[in-house]
Amino acid sequence: MDNHSDSEDQDIICYCEWLTREEIVAAIPYVRTLRELRETTRACTTCFGCEGDLDDLVSVHRDLFGTGL
Repeated sequence: MDNHSDSEDQDIICYCEWLTREEIVAAIPYVRTLRELRETTRACTTCFGCEGDLDDLVSVHRDLFGTGL
């Protein structure tokens, strides 16, 4: 049986790492760059299928970079 609900699946950005939009946004304040975000979360490091979605998410939340450091 699948452990992910349909509504949760809609929020998945990176299916290789099963990372949700919320998990990625929560990590942004603790990194300084998109590269660091990828290294920290492992988003967009395997198949690169989520690259466009990740870029869009980062452009919306760019002002959060480094605010938690």
